[in-house]
Amino acid sequence: MKRRRFPRLKEGWALDYRVLDSTQFERDPVSTLAVNISGGGICLEAAEEVAPGAMLAIDLHSPAFDSPILALARVVWCKKKLFSDKYEIGAEFWWVGWRDSDAQGKVASYIQEKVPEADAEPSEES
Repeated sequence: MKRRRFPRLKEGWALDYRVLDSTQFERDPVSTLAVNISGGGICLEAAEEVAPGAMLAIDLHSPAFDSPILALARVVWCKKKLFSDKYEIGAEFWWVGWRDSDAQGKVASYIQEKVPEADAEPSEES
């Protein structure tokens, strides 16, 4: 039974993120890769733990789009990867955009085209 609202696309898009906190936001952005992405959120790899509820400013770079996708996302979960010093962060998009106002729809449509409904990963998380 599929419970996700949006199918996940496993593509390693490059991204930079900053935690929206007055002390951390001043630092240089952290560069990493997306583990997967959907129209509603993103899973990314991180070198440090980020607390659920934290807000991230994300700058996504995909060869599928002409300009970077800018996003504001709320961390839903953060888990240490097995046999690694890295973490995986699941974050829900709160705002997505670039030069136009319907970027989230474009990302969701792109993922829907790339991942047929039958190939979407089943999960309890949305």
